[in-house]
Amino acid sequence: MERYEIETFLTLAEELHFTRTAERLLVSPGRVSQTIKKLERRIGGALFERNSRHVTLTPVGRQLYAELLPAYQQVQQAVANASAAC
Repeated sequence: MERYEIETFLTLAEELHFTRTAERLLVSPGRVSQTIKKLERRIGGALFERNSRHVTLTPVGRQLYAELLPAYQQVQQAVANASAAC
């Protein structure tokens, strides 16, 4: 997984809204959609259920979020620690 895919997935999982996710990441909603579709193809299943009114995590999406978030936070902390040490 690429860093931008992880960030896009985690942000969409928090926001549950493509436009707000795009605003937070400073990209277009289309970019968010393309990134999630690419990730879903790689994983082999849907991470989000979406329609014109709602976006929700699938069971697989919830599991990925629960496992990925702590690892991502740990990476962010390691980078911050290294930066502070400099």
